[in-house]
Amino acid sequence: MRTMRLVAGLMASLLVAAASPAPEPEGYRMQDFKAPTPATLKGAIVLDADALHTVIERGRVVLIDAMAAPRKPKGSAPEIPWMPPPRLDIPGSLWLADIGLGTLPPGVDTWFRHQLANATMGDKGKLLVFYCLPNCWMSWNAAKRALSYGYPHVAWFPGGTEAWKAAGYRLVPNQPVFPPEQP
Repeated sequence: MRTMRLVAGLMASLLVAAASPAPEPEGYRMQDFKAPTPATLKGAIVLDADALHTVIERGRVVLIDAMAAPRKPKGSAPEIPWMPPPRLDIPGSLWLADIGLGTLPPGVDTWFRHQLANATMGDKGKLLVFYCLPNCWMSWNAAKRALSYGYPHVAWFPGGTEAWKAAGYRLVPNQPVFPPEQP
């Protein structure tokens, strides 16, 4: 009986440890992007689904999906159509592929800066909200990068599309915007 309690206690400890958020790093996450994320992002607001819904209803928000997007496999015959898997997003979102990598090539960094300027129409007073999926560092990195670019109003929605859907809000099909190809 004592052994059973000990085993049960160890199992409970493991479950709590597995569910614990990761510590917030100083820099960007460089690898293993699908892993537990921190509960915070210094300088940003962290939103849940209902808070995000309220923010959207108030307006002056730019929603950015930072999820990586699959590309047509290299070496595929040009005449064979590429059918990427569908992605459902929060309505009104801009899906910017590859912005959440730990290091952005110079061309992608410049492209991301231009995308943010275009999406905000140069108005740094707009709130930028970054998301992808739960336990995805891509949105955390992208939000941190927007802060480093001088955007003062940045939010991170760590629950992503799964939390949005679970809260009963609708998702719509979306297509990615890709950065220019890098040499």
